[in-house]
Amino acid sequence: MEAQDLTARVARKAATAQICAVSVATTMEDHNQLELGAWVGRNQAFHLLANHCLAARAQCLEIIRESGAYRALNLTWDEFCTRHAGMSRSNADRLIQKRRQFGDAYFRLSEVMRISPVAYRCVETNVTPEGLDIDGETIPLTPENAPKIRRAVNTLLADLRDAQARQHHMSAAITRLQSQIDIAFQEMSVMASRSLDPACRAGFDGLLHYTRAKLDRVNRDFRAANPR
Repeated sequence: MEAQDLTARVARKAATAQICAVSVATTMEDHNQLELGAWVGRNQAFHLLANHCLAARAQCLEIIRESGAYRALNLTWDEFCTRHAGMSRSNADRLIQKRRQFGDAYFRLSEVMRISPVAYRCVETNVTPEGLDIDGETIPLTPENAPKIRRAVNTLLADLRDAQARQHHMSAAITRLQSQIDIAFQEMSVMASRSLDPACRAGFDGLLHYTRAKLDRVNRDFRAANPR
């Protein structure tokens, strides 16, 4: 109940901030200034609601920056961010960049759990408009699902780390095998270039047939396990 009251109070403050900003904007001289006042009001309202409106806040800031509307206040973008957006220019640019790069889905997930852009890239394909997809289940991105979502994301990240560890181990093994094969074939090349007596020649010929048979068997096993 206390949480609901707090949310309601914050929402009322946010609405008041937006209304006040739009009211101030109506005293400006032209339509562009009116639009700027409205966007500033929306940004301030979203700022009061903190993370719960990050996507919309990023959109407001992007529109103001790209349109150059902040110049109507005789401010630079840097000054506008500090005075009216409640953040530094670098933070505002970073917020806009995140929305451009990841879309609103990133912010929707950020509203229910802390997640870095690097971690989000790893689970991005699991985030849909309906929620977070994992093991055939879609978990809606709502505050009440926050614990479940955190567990699901942590599971996805752990699975990814395990897969990367397996891939690293396999890559190292392939490199090691290649070195061993290079050594073996180098020795075989040296032997093949020599004049051998009949017994050794027969033995080496048998080695070549044995090597080809083994490689053919490995190739068949590989193709069966890894069809194109």
